[in-house]
Amino acid sequence: MRRSKADAEITRCAILNAAADLFAKQGISRTRLDDIASAAGVTRGAIYWHFSDKESLIVAMINRVNAPTEAAMAALNTKESDTLSLDTLKQVVVDAFSRTYHTPAAAQITRFVLRYSLSNETELLNAHIEHNRKVSFAHINQFIEKAQNAGLVTPELPPECIASHIRSHIIGLFHQHLSSPPPGISPDDVAASMDLVLKGLRPAPK
Repeated sequence: MRRSKADAEITRCAILNAAADLFAKQGISRTRLDDIASAAGVTRGAIYWHFSDKESLIVAMINRVNAPTEAAMAALNTKESDTLSLDTLKQVVVDAFSRTYHTPAAAQITRFVLRYSLSNETELLNAHIEHNRKVSFAHINQFIEKAQNAGLVTPELPPECIASHIRSHIIGLFHQHLSSPPPGISPDDVAASMDLVLKGLRPAPK
């Protein structure tokens, strides 16, 4: 009997959830596809039906976590100048953090990405993480350019410099939360921290 698309998606999610848990606990090199299949309750063949190899599975894990934030950042940059607000950028960051804060699987995958982003574990993985870094930086940079044109952000610094500062701060918040004893920092803490950063970027009063 042929499986429905819904059944296939359930299996795919089970594989990704199992992989996220095992990779976070024991690392990439020590986790076999057989381990993932056993934890997910599927066959090794089912994994290969969805993913060509372990690296493509890792990329899918990262994409699943990044997708909501990526969509929100893209939507952020479609706003007209007269509706632009620094609070909208803050909300995108807080929403992304909240998904990590409230969803254990998202926290595991985010921790995994932070842990392996500089490890040179695999060429494909490093290339994908670098691609995501460039995309997120481009979104923030575009937003800052529009905010400067709208008079919301100081024009005294290049947008690339400001975007780099904001992105580094965001990564630092996630790292602090995931490396701290539970419960770590809260979404309210992140909102307050982003308020401080964005307040410092506003133009000086004339």
